[in-house]
Amino acid sequence: MQAYRIHKMVIAADNIEEACAFYREEIGGALPDAIEELPYVIEVCCDDGTVKPVKERINEELDARNTWLLLGIPCELHRPFLIGTLP
Repeated sequence: MQAYRIHKMVIAADNIEEACAFYREEIGGALPDAIEELPYVIEVCCDDGTVKPVKERINEELDARNTWLLLGIPCELHRPFLIGTLP
């Protein structure tokens, strides 16, 4: 998964098209003219108030989804998700 910046939001997705579709469906609003792919070392503000690198947040979410799958709970492993926001 890669990280894409759309406005101040950082979204993890397999490609830019999935990131844009996730933004339109889950967040709403107009897409900007330029969408930037972010490096894994960029730090983002998380929902709980912490600041973490993009790669750490992606790994946390994928680990959680893998745990759900191991428990037999249906889950789409590569569904896009919101990583956090840029400061």
